[in-house]
Amino acid sequence: MKKLGFLLIFVVVLAGCDVGKLADKLTEEIMSSSVSSGSTHSAASSGEDSVEIESAVEDSEEFLSEQISSDLTDKDNSNELTLVPQDDEIDKGLTVETDDTLAMLEDYVKENPNMGYENDVTIIYTGETYGESPNLAGIFFIINRTDSAMKDIRFTYTFGKSDSELVFDKQSFTLTGDSFGTLEPNTVMPMYLVVDPSKETLLKGMNTSQLVEEIHVFDYTDAGKSDQPTQSEESAVETSEDELSLVIPKQNADNGQTFDNNPLMAEFQQLVAEHPDMGFNNDVTVMYSGLYDKADGDTLAYFFVINKTGIEMKNIRYQLSYGNKDGEMVWDKEAVILREDIFGPFKPNTVLPLTMAVPKEKVDLFFSITNENLSIKLDEFTFEE
Repeated sequence: MKKLGFLLIFVVVLAGCDVGKLADKLTEEIMSSSVSSGSTHSAASSGEDSVEIESAVEDSEEFLSEQISSDLTDKDNSNELTLVPQDDEIDKGLTVETDDTLAMLEDYVKENPNMGYENDVTIIYTGETYGESPNLAGIFFIINRTDSAMKDIRFTYTFGKSDSELVFDKQSFTLTGDSFGTLEPNTVMPMYLVVDPSKETLLKGMNTSQLVEEIHVFDYTDAGKSDQPTQSEESAVETSEDELSLVIPKQNADNGQTFDNNPLMAEFQQLVAEHPDMGFNNDVTVMYSGLYDKADGDTLAYFFVINKTGIEMKNIRYQLSYGNKDGEMVWDKEAVILREDIFGPFKPNTVLPLTMAVPKEKVDLFFSITNENLSIKLDEFTFEE
């Protein structure tokens, strides 16, 4: 079995990342799609004390001033924003008095007290970067102007210079309560989001007054309501009881395959456990797992079909289109059938593995597809309840 360097290519790019944990060296390895948070200066992949912040102060201030909502003209003092470091930074003794980066960010907040939108959560790029390649991070603000205290925040974010020059393309991030902390009302917290090395030049050269950015999905746990999750309208409620689990297809299970005696199924199970945020809430998602095999001259690609609806399905049919953004397709409206007698019932919050044979003439194209150039689409999706 082969494992590609880019694991988990989603219907749109979703790589669940943990923004909390601080390491002690910028050179420590992290996933290329991961998110970082504070280091000795605050970065999840950490930073050496001698590393200096790359400054874009003038552009940052211009951008931040343009992010002010026209609705926020007469705020009283009780609604003034306050910069709060991440819990990991606080645990390391970093404060606005002892850390130059936090002091600089606090100055931004004081100079732009009307950042963000009322009754909403806003993400703003400060124009600053932290660290060095391959762990260069953009420094972002997450601003809470709601009445809710939030933790275990998950969001999917697009950010870039233009639609064709994106630093993050619908990328999924997670801010865990244990390491990031709680985003209280009327507070600003810094986020240190590591960019892919291929995007570093783009990030450094961006004019922060002209950006493409969008939050597609935003979920969190209300810190004041017994850890019950709360989501945006685009997300369905997801509790610990709704955690994803891999299901061995019926035909394989009938043949005696288990997670203990089948290494492939065990690896599938591990991938699902490591990426609990894969797939979209209230929807069925198809994604490439990043695993493939070579057998008898054929290339077999392993996909995941993810059911995050509340519906138990069977005899599922859809057409899969999978290729790159230039229109070169590995599969073009390929008919796929998940028969009940082969796969069994497709229960809510479960993942089914699916094998797709890559056409021989399309193998090079298949392996050339990355997160950045992926195009995938499902058509004619039907099922029986």
